[in-house]
Amino acid sequence: MEEEMEVYKPEGVSFNDVPRSKQINPIMSIQNHLLGVILIVLLCAVFGLTFVYFKIAPLYQAEAKILIQPVTPKVLDGIEQSSITSYYDDFARTQINIMQSFPVLSKALETYHDKGFEWTLPGESIQSAVARLQASLKIKQVRDTHLISIEKESRSNKGLAELVNAVAHSYMETKDKDQSFKDSSRLKFLQSRKQEMEVALKERYEDLEKSAKKHSVGATDERNIYVYLEAVINVQQSLIRARAKRIEMEVRLKELANQMEKLKTLDISAEVDEWVERDEAIEDNRIQMSRRLQGIGLTFEGMKEEHPDRLRFEKSFEKLVEVQTTMRERAHEKATSVIRGKLLATQNRKILDLEADYAAALKTEKKLLKELAQAEEKATSVNSKMIRASTFRRDIKRIQDAQLRIDERVDQLEVESRSPGRISLMDKALKPELPSTKKRTKLMIVVVIFSFVAGACYAVGRDKMDTRIKTTRDIENVLSLPPTGFILDTNDLKIPGKNFDRLVLDHPDSIVAEQVRDITFTLSQEQEGFNSRIFTWFSLERNHGTTSVLTNVLCSLTGKKSSKIYVDLNVWDSVTSNPQHYGHKGMWEVMEGRCTLNEAIIKNNNLPFHVLPIGNLKDQNSSFFTEDGLESIIRTLKLDYKYIMIDSPPLMFTSEVKFLSRLADVSVLVVKAGEVTEQQLLKSLKQLDKIKVSVLSIILNGVKILRGGYYKTQNENYKVTAQSRVLENFNESVA
Repeated sequence: MEEEMEVYKPEGVSFNDVPRSKQINPIMSIQNHLLGVILIVLLCAVFGLTFVYFKIAPLYQAEAKILIQPVTPKVLDGIEQSSITSYYDDFARTQINIMQSFPVLSKALETYHDKGFEWTLPGESIQSAVARLQASLKIKQVRDTHLISIEKESRSNKGLAELVNAVAHSYMETKDKDQSFKDSSRLKFLQSRKQEMEVALKERYEDLEKSAKKHSVGATDERNIYVYLEAVINVQQSLIRARAKRIEMEVRLKELANQMEKLKTLDISAEVDEWVERDEAIEDNRIQMSRRLQGIGLTFEGMKEEHPDRLRFEKSFEKLVEVQTTMRERAHEKATSVIRGKLLATQNRKILDLEADYAAALKTEKKLLKELAQAEEKATSVNSKMIRASTFRRDIKRIQDAQLRIDERVDQLEVESRSPGRISLMDKALKPELPSTKKRTKLMIVVVIFSFVAGACYAVGRDKMDTRIKTTRDIENVLSLPPTGFILDTNDLKIPGKNFDRLVLDHPDSIVAEQVRDITFTLSQEQEGFNSRIFTWFSLERNHGTTSVLTNVLCSLTGKKSSKIYVDLNVWDSVTSNPQHYGHKGMWEVMEGRCTLNEAIIKNNNLPFHVLPIGNLKDQNSSFFTEDGLESIIRTLKLDYKYIMIDSPPLMFTSEVKFLSRLADVSVLVVKAGEVTEQQLLKSLKQLDKIKVSVLSIILNGVKILRGGYYKTQNENYKVTAQSRVLENFNESVA
C-alpha cells in the first residue's frame, strides 16, 4: 500500500552518505539556462570566428595529378583481388616516398631555378631547401583511383604551379631512368641465362643420344619396361605353383609314412580266414577227410565201442584231425604273411613314386628361383636405363620450358621498354587565379560547432555541480523512491492573489489545485488503509510553504468540516498567533488550564475545517512540546476528528519536530525546490530514521516550470479559461 501511494517508510533502511550520481537531461539543462547558453555560444562564436578570420589567411593552391599503372607480377595471377589491392597500396605508398626523396626534389629545384624562380633562401643549403619543400608539399593517393596528387599551398601564386610541375617532371624522369636501367639489367640477365640454358640443353641431348646407342633404342622406351615386369610376374606365379606342389607332396609323404606304421599293426584276420578257406590244398584235404569219416562211420555201424578195430580207427581219425588242424594253422600263418606283405609292398611303391615326384618338384623350384633372380636383375637393369633416359628427357623438357619463359619475358620487356610509359602526367598544375578559403571555412564551422558544444557543456555542468533539489528526480537520488507529490511554483504560474492558503477553493481549475488533490488522494488512502489520523507537517527551514500546502490539502479532503482540524504548533511562523483573527485562546491556554479544549477550537470560520490556534505566544516557553499534556490533547482530538493536521516548526531549528513525529501516524516533509541541498535532505532523513518515524511522506513544493513544457501550456489554457469565466460572471452581474 505504501509503495503504491509513493510513501516512504525509513524503518530498516540505511541511507547512503553520498547520494547517487545525479542524472542530467541535457535538453532540460539547456532550457533552464537558455540565456547563459546563448551568451556562451555568442562569445565563443564571436571571438573564435574573429580569430580564424584574421589568423587564417586565404591560400593559393596548385595541384598536379600523376597516373600510375603498375605491372602486376605474374606470381599474383589467380590471387584474390584483395591481395592485388594491398599490393597496389604498398606500391602507391612507395611512389609517394620516392616523390619526397632528396634526389627527386633536388632535381626539381634545379629545374625550378633554371626557369628563373627562386626557392632557396640566401645562405641556405640545398638540404635545408629540400627539407622546406618536403614540408610544404602534400602528396597523397586519390582514393579509389590510380592517381597521385601533388599539391602545394602558398600566399602568393607566383611560381607555384611551376614548382609543382617541376616536382612531377623530376619524379617522372627519375622513374624513366630507373625503369630503363632495370629493363636493360633484366634483358642482360635473361640473355645470359638463355645461353646457359642452351648449353645445358645441348648436353642433355648428347647424354640421351649416348644412352640410346649404348642400350639400344628400345631400352630407352618406357613402355618396354612392362614386358620385363610381366616376365618377372610369370616366373613368380610359376614359382608359387611349384612351391605349393612341393608342399603338398611333403604332406602326402608324411601321411603315407603314418599309414605304413598303421598297416604293420592292422587287423587282417578276416582277409586271412577268407584266403585260408579258398586254399585248394586245405579244401582238398577237408573233402578227403569227410569221405574217410563217412567210410569210417559206415564201417563202425553196428560195431560196439569196445571193439578193437573201432578203437584203432578212432585213434587214426584223431591223428587225421590233428593233421588237419596243423595244416590250417600253417596255412593261416602263411596267409597272414602273404596278405600283410602285399599291403606293405603296395604302400612302399606309393611312397617311392611320391618321393620321386617330390625330388622333381624341389629341383623345379630351385630352377625357378634362379630364373626369377635373373628376370628381376634384367628388369632392374632395364629400369635403371629407362629412369636415366627419363631423367634426361625431363631435364630437356624443363630447359625448354625455361627457354620459352625467358623468350616471353624478353618479348614483354622489349614491348614495355618501347611503350609510352606506365607513369604519365594526367593533370598539369595551372597557375591559380583566386585564393582558396576552404581551410578558413572548415575552421569556422569547427568554431561554430565548438560554440554550441561549449554552451551545452556550460548548462550541463551547472546542473551537475548544483546539488540543490529542484525536481522529483533529485529526491529519487536520495530516497531511491519518488516523492508523494510535487507542487508547481505559483509565481511562475502567475495565479492572481496573495494568500494561497485556500488556493484550492479560489482557483479550483488551476494546475496547483489538481496537484494538491493528487496529494490529498494519497493521504486519504493512507487514512483509509491504516486508519492514520495524526499527520505532522514540517519543513527543513522557514518559508518553505508548509502551512499553505497543509491548508490546501485540508480544503481538498472530502468529508464534513467537523472531521478535519488544523493544529497550529509552529512557534516560528505561526499563522494563528494574531489575536485579531484567532483570539487569545489556543493550545497554550489549554495546557495552562485557562480554557478548555473545546473553547480553544475555532469552528466558525470561512474554511472547510476547524482550527486550533497556538495561542498567545508572548512570553511562552517553546519547550512545552515535551510536556505530557500535549500528548493527551492530541489523543483527545483523535477521538473527535478523522484528520488531525499538525503544523510543526522547521526541522533544522527545533527539536520539537522529533517529539511530534513520534506522536504522529504519518510525518509529512515539505521540501522547497531550489533551496534544499541533497546533503541537507539526507541529514534530515537520518535524524528521522534515528527516532523511528513510522511513515514518512515527502512533498516537493515550488517546482519551476520548464520553457515549452506541458505544465506551462496547461497553465496558459487555465488563464484563458479563468479570464472567460470572470468575464461571464461580470456580464451576469451587469445583466
